[in-house]
Amino acid sequence: MSGVGPSVTQVTAAAAAGRTTAVEQVRRCAAAHARTARLGAFTQVDVGSALAEAERADRRGAAGSLPLRGVVLAVKDNIDTAGFATTAGTPALRTHRPRRDAEVVRTLRRAGAVVLGKANMHELAYGVTGDNPAFGRVRHPLRPERIPGGSSSGSAAAVAAGVVTAALGTETGCSVRVPAALCGVVGFRPTVGACSGQGMVPVSWTRDTVGVLARDVADIRAVDAVLRPQSGRAPDEDGDPLRGLRLAAPHRPFRQGLAPPLRAVFETRLAALEGAGVEIVEADPPGGVQDAAARCGLTIARYETPHGIDRYLAAHGGTARFADVAAQVASPDVARLLRPPGEERVAEEDYRAALADRAHLGRLLDDFVAHHHVDGLLVPTAPVTAPTLLGGDRVEVGGRPAAAFPLLVRNADISSVLGLPALTLPAAADESGLPFGIDLQFPAGADSRLLAVAHACERLWRCAGAPGPRRGHRSSEHHA
Repeated sequence: MSGVGPSVTQVTAAAAAGRTTAVEQVRRCAAAHARTARLGAFTQVDVGSALAEAERADRRGAAGSLPLRGVVLAVKDNIDTAGFATTAGTPALRTHRPRRDAEVVRTLRRAGAVVLGKANMHELAYGVTGDNPAFGRVRHPLRPERIPGGSSSGSAAAVAAGVVTAALGTETGCSVRVPAALCGVVGFRPTVGACSGQGMVPVSWTRDTVGVLARDVADIRAVDAVLRPQSGRAPDEDGDPLRGLRLAAPHRPFRQGLAPPLRAVFETRLAALEGAGVEIVEADPPGGVQDAAARCGLTIARYETPHGIDRYLAAHGGTARFADVAAQVASPDVARLLRPPGEERVAEEDYRAALADRAHLGRLLDDFVAHHHVDGLLVPTAPVTAPTLLGGDRVEVGGRPAAAFPLLVRNADISSVLGLPALTLPAAADESGLPFGIDLQFPAGADSRLLAVAHACERLWRCAGAPGPRRGHRSSEHHA
């Protein structure tokens, strides 16, 4: 079901040439939503408002250029969108209706994009399964019994099912890239701070960022050019972004646990890059990298979430606060994190220690990148394809139960903890037809270069053959 419907670039080109209208695109997407409502991808849809917004976009487009006219969006339900509630997937905010758009939504609407509805999500963005007792479970668009990933579950499912042209998600800990990878679409998280976070129900001001999900990298770049107009022209317009590129492709722990077919796919993609002149460095980061990430990531989020939600709600003029929200959390896995026994919050000294661990993590990764002279990392986004949900945070992998969160965020979590730009690309499908994604992770601020490299990788991999042996690879530290 992935890739159904026209892309962002196809729609905007057709609208500019007079071959389609925003109204026609809303009608197409509304029909697709009616056919796929069983996915549970939305908490709210308002076709009437979307058609009215599309009519305005078509009138404005006739008078001037609108770079995103015809693009129909799903917006994750923790991002303020005028005309809709911002529920963050939690019961206490079911009737919370901000009067103004978040800055990112306002920017996209000014460019001609239309919002069809609010995308369902893991409650309060604190999980990776998309199982939401308050608003319904989000189902995988290819296999309804499988999970779509999270927490931007509905955003990924809506794009993969062709219900919308693109979607906004948010990422604190892999929440854009994991569902994108499991559903077979492209997911991009920019450097923290590169896009405005105004008007989002926060998890962590240290780690949060808006992200974009779409069919391909060209679509991501079209939306990103509106959200980050300061990013300038694409680096690959002046040459081949793969020329002279060095990428680290570490083994441990990133490739551990990969099923043989997925390992073969990953090897094939590395071989294609080497054939295009990219130097692949097979070196593992020091063990302290994973340890530091595990120590600090959740502690930072659990400290910052209560303070951030208190400020968000106060800014909207309401009387509710984090304690009121936490008291009504419907998901047991989220309640264990945000309403722990004794109701204790993370202590200030533990938070400061976690920030110190994060700084240490950044130094370790910087040293690794500098020592091996690499431009970024290339890893499987997740070590498995979409697993079957057992309940709560438990999934079935290879016939055995596993905790979903540590399994699915393992490979992408370091970049999320550090706020680095990263992008997952669909690489292939497993023997069951479920998508498998590969993640590119670059240094902070290298968003535009990352997008250029990802675009080149996407074009190259589309031409890659069946899995086979690698040729002439270079390795500074190989592990069998």
